[in-house]
Amino acid sequence: MVTTECFPDEAHCRVVIRPNRSLSWRQSMIFAAAVAGVLGTVSLVFAFKGYWLILPFAGLEIAALVSCSYLVAKAGMRCEVVSLDESEVVVEKGSQRRCGSKTGGPESRVSFPRAWARVDLQPHKGWYPDRVVIGASGNRVEVGEFLGESEKKELAGELKKLLGKK
Repeated sequence: MVTTECFPDEAHCRVVIRPNRSLSWRQSMIFAAAVAGVLGTVSLVFAFKGYWLILPFAGLEIAALVSCSYLVAKAGMRCEVVSLDESEVVVEKGSQRRCGSKTGGPESRVSFPRAWARVDLQPHKGWYPDRVVIGASGNRVEVGEFLGESEKKELAGELKKLLGKK
């Protein structure tokens, strides 16, 4: 999901790039807890009927489900912000802050002089997807690697349009 915010002077713009998420962080954890609760109840019923060997396998299944749900929810919290002003282009990558959490925010920050910054949509090679790259003076950074092909094309067009404005 790509969101563009331009301020009234139109020299300062910000493009926020986030992956599409079907569930929020809280909804993902509620889903994992609900499935784990049902699985735990069913496995306990079978254990009381004498099939006690089901418990370790149910425990492994619950652990795998919770860890995979956590990893997917954490990957959905990724966020990239491309800020443009009169003199520079700044790319910040990190994760969104959750309500009540002190973690999150930018983990890496790269800046380019606006006059030299270029946006390239590199076509896919073989089975690799297209790449949107911002760079200047041999320094390059890929943005929106979690987006779909059509969203990457839109992002590249939007960034080129914004870099053309001053």
